[in-house]
Amino acid sequence: MDHQANGTIETVRTIFISDQHLGFRFSRAEACLNFLKGYRAERLYLVGDFLDGWRLKNHWHWPEVYNELVDHILGMIRSGTQVFYTPGNHDDFLRQPHPAVDGVEVADEFEHDLLDGSRLLITHGDLFDSVEKKYHRLSRFGSSVYDGITRVNFFTNKLIATVGLNEVNYCFAAKRWSKKIVGAVGGFESTLTQHARNRECRGVVCGHIHRPTLKQSEDDSFIYCNTGDWVENSSAVIETLAGVLILKNHGNAIASIATCSDSASLAGTAKEPARV
Repeated sequence: MDHQANGTIETVRTIFISDQHLGFRFSRAEACLNFLKGYRAERLYLVGDFLDGWRLKNHWHWPEVYNELVDHILGMIRSGTQVFYTPGNHDDFLRQPHPAVDGVEVADEFEHDLLDGSRLLITHGDLFDSVEKKYHRLSRFGSSVYDGITRVNFFTNKLIATVGLNEVNYCFAAKRWSKKIVGAVGGFESTLTQHARNRECRGVVCGHIHRPTLKQSEDDSFIYCNTGDWVENSSAVIETLAGVLILKNHGNAIASIATCSDSASLAGTAKEPARV
């Protein structure tokens, strides 16, 4: 049984989450809040698009649950959690000079030390998306189309729920199709992987493409992790005290990687994440 289901709180080394898109009507902010309430973490990485500046600029949408989520994260900071924020394309305004928030470090990239001393590169990923970089207007247009599909999907599911049918998620299929094009054109994953290898990192943690993924290369030498999102999915990655990375979606563990063979002897040796 998931620890959140029975009301217990699990202590972990790290939580990685991305793409909350606060400001988008269909953000699953309440689900994200409930997820975070189930953990006590040494570190929290917000891996981009926590805020959705594109939508907020066009139409202000800020329900009370957003305040509750932000207040909970501030409470985590007061309790000793270190918080690191890597802006994405929807909150790229944070890449400019901005008022500091006590307890939150902001940078395009961080390097996170695992228990065995190897490192993960943490970045949102949009800076490695060739479509986003070269065709910014096309990306914004695609976002507006996605908004419309998501709205139709939401109201369709409300209707079919009244007759007892299962939800459909064609907005996810549309998003997956568009991101496959991005991957084919821009080589998103391979470009990001090579960048992390150039930094001599063991793996990379990103967001951006809304596809929860946790995997290793064929020789088990490189870890690729995409934390997913809180619009179509409710996904995040935790690093346990034993150094195990676990990808969770809707509270269920769907993939895991043990990063340290002798975690007991190495516990507590992790260094401060390096700002890049």
